[in-house]
Amino acid sequence: METGEYQRSAPATPLPPHGLKPEDLAAISRLALFCDLPPMVLSEITIDANVVKYARNEVIFHQGDVASALRVVLDGQVGLMGTVTDGGETLVEILKAGEMFIAAAVLTEKPFLMSAVALQPSRILTLPGERFRRDVRERPDLAFLMLTSMAKHFRMLVREVKDLKLKSAAQRLALYLLGLTVKREGSTIVRLPHSKSIIAARVGVRPETLSRAFAHLKERGVVVDGHAVAIADIPGLRAYCHEGEEVI
Repeated sequence: METGEYQRSAPATPLPPHGLKPEDLAAISRLALFCDLPPMVLSEITIDANVVKYARNEVIFHQGDVASALRVVLDGQVGLMGTVTDGGETLVEILKAGEMFIAAAVLTEKPFLMSAVALQPSRILTLPGERFRRDVRERPDLAFLMLTSMAKHFRMLVREVKDLKLKSAAQRLALYLLGLTVKREGSTIVRLPHSKSIIAARVGVRPETLSRAFAHLKERGVVVDGHAVAIADIPGLRAYCHEGEEVI
C-alpha cells in the first residue's frame, strides 16, 4: 500500500426510511426488551410504528377493545385496570419504561381483558398488530424475544398470586415499599409514587385495610409522613416479608 493510501471498509448497509424520530428509535434500542436485536432488525420491525403521548389519567384503551396494536412503555407509567359489570374496578398491574402490554391479546387477536390508563404523563410505542404478528412468524430472533418476555411476565404473575394467597396485607405492602428502593442494607426514605387508593389496589387490599397495614408496619420501623415513607431497617423488613427467600 502506497503512502497516503488507506484501505476502505465496506460501506454500512443503509437503514430503510423510518417514520420514527432518530431519538425515539435510539431510545427504543436501549430498552431491555429490544437491546439484543441488531439495529437493522429493530429498524425493520418498527418501520410502521409510532410514538403516542398520553396525559396523566388518559385512557390508552378500554377493556373489550380489539387488540389492534402491541404497545411498549417508553416513558412514564401505565396502569392495567380490570372491571366488572357492577362497576367494580381494580388495578391489576403497573407497567414501567421498557415493558410491553398486552402481548397475548395482540398475538391471539382477542379483545383486551383489561383497560390501560396512563398513571403519569407517558410516551407509548405502538406497533400495528398485523405487522407485529407477521414479524413474529418470520423472525426467529423476535419470536424468541417475545417468548422470553412473556415467560418472565408469567413468572411474575405466579409470584404475585402466591403472595396474595400466602402473605398478609402488611407483608405485601412491605414488598411494595422495598420495590421502591435499590438499597439492600441500612435505612432509607422512599416516596410513594401514586395515591394510596392506587397503592391499595396494587397490593390487593381496600384503602382502609392499607391504613391498617401501614400501622402494623410501624412496629417494623416503617413511618409514613405524607408521601414520604421512612424505612429504619431494610434487612429487617425484608426478613419480615420473606423477600428473596422464595424460588422465583
